[in-house]
Parts: sequence; C-alpha cells; structure tokens
Amino acid sequence: MVSIIDKLVFDLGGKTLVSLAPDNNTLCVANKNGLTKILKTNNPEEEPETLDSSKSVSSIRCYSNSNFLMTTMQGDALKYNIDSMQEELLARFALPLRDCCVIHSGKMGVFGGDDLELVLLELDDAAHKKHTVKIDEQISQISYNSQMNILAVSLINGKVQLFSLTSTSPNKVHELNDYIVANSYDDTHRDKILSNMMDDFDKDSDNDLDEAVDSSENNVNDPEFCAFNRICTRVAWHPKGLHFALPCSDDTVKVFTIKGYSLQKTLTLNYSAAKAHFVDLQFDPLRGTYIAAIDLNNKLTVWNWETSEVFYTKEFKRKLTNFTWKVQPDSKTLDIVLGTWSGSIVTVQNLAESVVSNVTEDSVNESSTKQGLFVDSDSDLENPEEDGEASKDEKLFSDIAQEANSEDVFTQNHDDNPSGLNEKRKYNFEDEEDFIDDDDGAGYTSGKKPHHDHPYSRTQKSHPLPTILANTAKFRYRPFSPAGTPFGFTDRRYLTMNEVGYVSTVKNSEQYSITVSFFDVGRFREYHFEDLFGYDLCFLNEKGTLFGQSKTGQIQYRPHDTINSNWTKIIPLKSGERLTSIAATPVRIVVGTSLGYFRSFNQFGVPFAIEKTSPIVALTAQDYRVFSVHYSQFHGLSYSLFEQSHSITKYYQRERPLPMSLPNVNPDLKQETNFDFYNFNPMGIKSLFFSSYGDPCIFGYDNTLLLLSKWRSFEESKWIPVLDSNMEIWKMSGGKETTDIHVWPLSLTYDTLNCILVKGKHIWPEFPLPLPSEMEIRMPVLVKSKLLEEKKALVNKKNEFEDNIEENEGEDDKEIPIPIPMAAEEEYLRSKVLSALLTDTLENDGELYGNENEVLAALNGAYDKALLRLFASACSDQNVEKALSLAHELKQDRALNAAAKISERAELTSLVKRINDVREARYEQQLNNV
Repeated sequence: MVSIIDKLVFDLGGKTLVSLAPDNNTLCVANKNGLTKILKTNNPEEEPETLDSSKSVSSIRCYSNSNFLMTTMQGDALKYNIDSMQEELLARFALPLRDCCVIHSGKMGVFGGDDLELVLLELDDAAHKKHTVKIDEQISQISYNSQMNILAVSLINGKVQLFSLTSTSPNKVHELNDYIVANSYDDTHRDKILSNMMDDFDKDSDNDLDEAVDSSENNVNDPEFCAFNRICTRVAWHPKGLHFALPCSDDTVKVFTIKGYSLQKTLTLNYSAAKAHFVDLQFDPLRGTYIAAIDLNNKLTVWNWETSEVFYTKEFKRKLTNFTWKVQPDSKTLDIVLGTWSGSIVTVQNLAESVVSNVTEDSVNESSTKQGLFVDSDSDLENPEEDGEASKDEKLFSDIAQEANSEDVFTQNHDDNPSGLNEKRKYNFEDEEDFIDDDDGAGYTSGKKPHHDHPYSRTQKSHPLPTILANTAKFRYRPFSPAGTPFGFTDRRYLTMNEVGYVSTVKNSEQYSITVSFFDVGRFREYHFEDLFGYDLCFLNEKGTLFGQSKTGQIQYRPHDTINSNWTKIIPLKSGERLTSIAATPVRIVVGTSLGYFRSFNQFGVPFAIEKTSPIVALTAQDYRVFSVHYSQFHGLSYSLFEQSHSITKYYQRERPLPMSLPNVNPDLKQETNFDFYNFNPMGIKSLFFSSYGDPCIFGYDNTLLLLSKWRSFEESKWIPVLDSNMEIWKMSGGKETTDIHVWPLSLTYDTLNCILVKGKHIWPEFPLPLPSEMEIRMPVLVKSKLLEEKKALVNKKNEFEDNIEENEGEDDKEIPIPIPMAAEEEYLRSKVLSALLTDTLENDGELYGNENEVLAALNGAYDKALLRLFASACSDQNVEKALSLAHELKQDRALNAAAKISERAELTSLVKRINDVREARYEQQLNNV
C-alpha cells in the first residue's frame, strides 16, 4: 500500500535537492543555505551526518557511496567526501553552473552552465585535468547514458545535443530540435535591486495555484523560486540505455529509441486539469518499466510507459524541486523521494514493484521461437546423447551473459541443479585443474575428480597422455576478433577495433547493447542496437560490421548505410565445435571454426566456398585475400594466405609454421594483472591485419609487429620483425623500464603503426578509448646497454662544459638519442625492407594510391644516404674492406660518386679506384642490357 511520509530536514527551510547514492541507502540532501545532510533511508531513526557545503546550490549528484558533486550559482564545481566530510574545489567559472553528472564509472565529471562550453574534469587526477567542448548556446541541464556512453546536453534554446563519449574527445552524434522547452534561467534574485523590485511586483500579483492548499505551506519566500528556475529540460535515460525520454514543451513525455533516434511513443496525462511544464523526469532504475515526472503544479505522475497507462498520480501541497527513485532492500519495491522548497523531503513508499532480470522459462522459449535461436548449454555439447534436453531448462540471456562474464565460453559447467531454473552458474576457480574440462574424452584430466557424473563418462576409459601432450591439451579454443578486449572487472568491452573504428558491447541485465563507433566522424555516423544474441565475435570494415555468436553459429552482417539491409545466417556446427573467428570485406565474408571448417560467402550471405583445414584461431581479410592462423596441439601455430575471387582461387601459403609461441602463463597466478587477458585470449595475439599495401601483419603478446614479406612466393616468403614496441616505449621514456604503458595495435599504414597507447595496469584499452597514436616502425637492431652507455658518456661530456648541473636533471626523462652509426644501420635495414615490400606490390598489383613510384624513389634515396653514413664511418676508421662492401650495396650512380668523394677526402686512393671500377662495371652492364 502506498504511503506518504513528510520529513522536515532543515528547520530554516529553503530550496532542498536530493540525490541517492548507488547503495540505495545513502541519501544526500542539500540545502541552499549551506548545509548538506546525509540520511540513511533504510535506517531513518539514525541521526544524519551534517556537513557544511556551498550556498546557492544548483545541482547535486551522488556518484558513489562516499562521494558526490555539487554545482553552485557562483560557478563553483565542488566534490565532497562523505566519510571524511571534506570539500574539494574542482574548478571555478565566471558564470553560474547549472548541472553536472559523472561519466566513465566515476573517473570524470561533466559540468555545464552559462559559459558556452561543456567542461569535463578528471576526478581521480590530483590536478583535475580539464577538457572543454565549445557549445553554441548556454547549457540548461545534462544527463549521461552509462550503458551506451552517450551524454545528452539540453540547451536553453530548446535543442538537445547528444555526444558520444566512447573516446576521450566527445563527438556530437545527433541533435533534437523543438521538443524541450526553450527556457532561460531567471537570475534577477542575484541582483539585490532587481530582486526588491520583483518582490514588490509579486506582492501585488500574488495568487494561489490551488485554493485547497494551505497558504502557509504553499507560499515560498525564496526569491529564486519561479517557473523559469524550476522547468526541467533534462533527458531521462532508460536503465538499459536503449531508450530516452524528453520532457516536452507541449507538456507530454516523448520516448525515443537511440536506434535512429526515432520517436517511439508519447505519454500524456489522463486528467482534464490544467497542464504544466515538468520539473523533473526519470525512469525507474530496475527494469525501466515506469517513468515518473513532477510538474509545476507539484503533481507526481507515474506511467507504465510500455503500456502508456498512468500508474499513479498524486498532487502535493509543498513546492517540489526534484526527486530520486529508491529501491528497497528487497530489490523489487520502488519508492520515490522528493525534494521541496521548504526544507523538507517527501517519501512515497511502496509505489510500485519490479523484478530484476526475472526471465521466465516460457518467455525464453517464446523468444527463442520468434527469434529462431536456441542456445545449447555446454553440457549439451559435451554429451551428444543428451542433445536437446538441457536446452529446455536453460535461460537464453542468462546463458550468454554468464558465458561472457566468465570470459571462457568453452569451459563452463552447470550447477547440479536438475531443473536449471532460477539458479546462476557457479564456478570454482580455487583449483587450477578446474580450468580444464575433459570435454573431448581425451583423458588428460583422468586424475581429477569430475564435476558431473555423466552417464557416458562412466562407459569410456581414459588413457593418460605423456606430459608434453597433457600440457598442450590444456589449450581451449576461444572466439577471437582483431584487437578485442576482455570485460575484466567492468560490464563493457571492445569486441574489435581497427583503423576504421571500434565496436563495444555492454552487459545489461537481460541482454547486451552494442555501439559501433568510428574515428572519422565526418564520414561515418555512430550507431547503436540491442543485442539479443550475445555476439562475441566481430569484424569492422568501411562498408559494414559482421557479428557472430560462437556457440550458436549465428552471424549477422550490418551495413553502415541504410540502403542495404541486414542479413543473418546460421552456420552448422558439430558437437563441441565453435566459431573461433570471422572476417568481412565489402566483397567477402569468411568464417572459421575450432574444427577447422572454413566457409566463405559473398557480401549478401550466399555461400561461396567451404574447406576443411587445421583448427582456425584467427582470421582477417582484405578484398578477396584471407589471412588465417591455425593451432593444433600436435603441430603448433601455422598460417595460411590465399585469395578467393570470381576469377582465381589460389593459395600463396598453406599452413606454414608461424614463428610465434603461446604465452607462458602460470595458471597459479590468477591474481596477476593481465591474467584475464590471457584467459580470454590464450593465443596472446593482440591483432592481425593487412597493411595499407596488402601485406599480412600480426602483433603478438611480445609486442613485436611481424610482417610477411614476399608472400606471393612460397620459397621466398619470410616473417620480418619491423617494430619492437617495448623498445620504442623504453626509448621514449628516457631508458626507464615502464610497466604501465602498453601498445594496442590498430593498423599499419606504409611505415607507421596506428595504435592506442594504453596507460595503466592493464595491457588492453579501457573506457573511454584514448585517441589513436602513431608509432613509426623501427627495425629491432639496437641494444639497450649500448644506448645507455652512449647516453651516459654524452651527459658526462656535457657536464664538463656546464657549471649548472641542475639544468640537466630533466635529461633522464627525455628520449634517448641514437648514435649516428646505430641510427644509420637501422635506417639502412628499414629502407631495404620497405623498398622490397613496395617493389613486390608494384610488380604484382601495380599502383594502389598513385604515388608508389615516388615513395619507392624516396626509399631508395634514404637507403643510399644511410649506407653513405656507414661508409663515411668506415672510412674514418680506415677500414677499407668494410667501406668497399658497403659501396657495393649502393643503388644509385650518384651515391657511388659521393662515396668516391668521401674516400678521396679520407685519402684512401685505393678505395677511390675500386669504387670507380664498380661504377664502370655497372655502366657496361647497363649498356649490355640495352
């Protein structure tokens, strides 16, 4: 039964705002007179804590159980700690701040007001680093969708701008016009002269809104109190993040979907009394079934927005400021706590009941029938004799969600629950042997007590394997997408990322929400959709995105434009088989499985070819070319490279050894920082892709970029390490061994690796995604100890000529200089490799971008210049034989001429004669070729 409780919190009255902490118990109640009280709603008899806060509060936002933000009319952005009762000034602005919110799991705060800019402050940073975004108009209110990483900014001109926060730089993705009230705040109360004039005017024109309301309670003497300062324009977000509601100027609530930002439905009031603009609007925080609003007439209205019916209404005597939903300890009963302009709070108890993620068996079966999707449990796949039995007792979304949460889609086991209903899976990570399940009957876990007593397991004998095979048998095939990341300890992860953009997924209570974002926001538009199938495979290209579900075999291709329609296909899987990797180009779709089945389709899902290979663990594609990585416990890692077009089907490389190894991770070290990544990705391959000139590349756990050269020739092909990112970071950090900076690869453009520089304990990027960085490839030929010796000698030499040594204290943080001979050796080798790669491309594919010949000429020039530096060094050392060997490597005649001049200056006449002989021999050879 609904009950109303009115509680006086501040005896002096005044504007009072409320905000509830995530624990649904700690209620922060702020008063404009400079006090904030902390109430425990589950224990109302407890004496509240009181702390001094800023006056003229304009908004308050609790973002953890012990911290909240506050903005003021004076332009102060403040942070308060409830435990220590400390106030911290984050920033101060010249004009009033109107609203604030917290983004990225409490890492940053967003503030908006009259300064024509959106301000983002890093809350964890001691200096509170500031990021700003220019806005065309003054900001009225702001709100944040934590599920889809979208910030909604309401402006005083009636526009709502939506920004994507998936990267560190906010990106405007949409704008809604003419829905919310175009409302400017009335700040005359801040001017004493204007305030007195308005008070006299109000006394002459005072009338009551409702004659039934007691005048002593209805009148508000606060000069700030007026309709302009109460109207709500804030966007209300559904807890799943896929819908949002606007308090509209026609006194209705309009609900939109983020898919195309289209209007879903309009909620109206079902009473004939005078309507009024809204003061606050919010979805309930559990399932989002209800949406509540309060208006200028102090009427609370609650809708069941799914049915568009008014669920509850109540008009209050007190003037209301804002409200917050509260979930009772039973996790299903909902209350509403309202703030007032008289120092009180009003609680509407037992308003509604809701259930979190209570998906019944019937609804799952009905949904599965409609969607055509049946998710088998792992035990089904391990027990062919029981196919079709356990699926009746499994919950669709619970199965997928638990699978993604464990990051181990192939080693799950169900609880010993015969019904399988209303029970979550339980996992035992205490014993390292629980990491392995004998799902193929190989017998490598014969010494371990089984978790389940399956009928078929008693009839089969287990034969122990040799130790070396027992160790390799622990490998588990898992879904792999280029540059994909694990969930870690959050509810979101990146499915994939490359030079085009990135795809992220968020776990909700019953399904997933997927966002497709792009680096080139001028060319592409970010979009979102609700993922009902738990996709754990993804590949992004310039035309569309391919998704896959490893357990069910379902793939879905979604073009970025709206001209072509989406299509879905089910890949047939054998018992125990999983989709392990997928790839898509504008003309080809390829799919690989853990049993080695390779299937290709055209861009419309029509089957093109099928082939059986060694088990596939990773795929990437470019146009008609496919690069695949295989793993077998008997043959190790291998790779294949082939082309499938309408006119040609050709293998360039077929399951040749790949010079990589699996990460050597001790399963005992489960508390290790990056154990989650290697559990999620046992291959340790961070990404694989084709370079801009079509050469296969792979970036492994050793942070070295490998590039396949001469891949069109079976005899000449070779893997070349073109970049050791650990060495480059070491050089950039001044020779310091850093453990908190990592490289996450995206693509290779000519001689530059596009990557994400990750700072922190994890080797994978988290949210928000930092802006991409560039790292030029450098051949791994340098030795750290030699570089440190050269640096030390250089510093000592510099100190001999400088009296003030303190000026050189910062030298340790500067990038380590590379001695000229070492730099020349590296440049010579790099130019040689790049020249060979580009020459191979020109001879087989011709010019791709129109400037390849100019690039090749520049490479040849850099090649000869590097050799001439080495040649000059050899001449200075009087090493004639070394100098002559370098002269033979020079490509251009003018470079040989320069080498002769260098020899002449070094007074090496014999060397000059021999170089001239080389020039004459090359000239005669050219004449003979003509």
